[in-house]
Amino acid sequence: MLKSDWIPVREISDDTQIWSGTIVRVFGINNCEEEFYDYIVSFIYDNTDYLQLTCLSRGEGGNIICVLQTEPSSNYSLGRELKRMMDDGTDSVFVNFTPECIVK
Repeated sequence: MLKSDWIPVREISDDTQIWSGTIVRVFGINNCEEEFYDYIVSFIYDNTDYLQLTCLSRGEGGNIICVLQTEPSSNYSLGRELKRMMDDGTDSVFVNFTPECIVK
């Protein structure tokens, strides 16, 4: 069961700041809680226009699912960009803003 600190991506505010270190969890087929991939929002070397979502999960580690455009003159993206890139209508994508949420 997901703890209360996991927020469905469709429920975050469009103006929520998405910083490096944010964790995004994507559930697999049938939203089975045992089948998921964790992605960390991270910087792209020598590129301040985008952040990337890099997989942390075994077997897929290092794969990039998407990039998020940052706000002008900032180091963060916004909730609306994350929702756009992760299909905010889905019930299988969740966000956690605390790095200790990663399950090994």
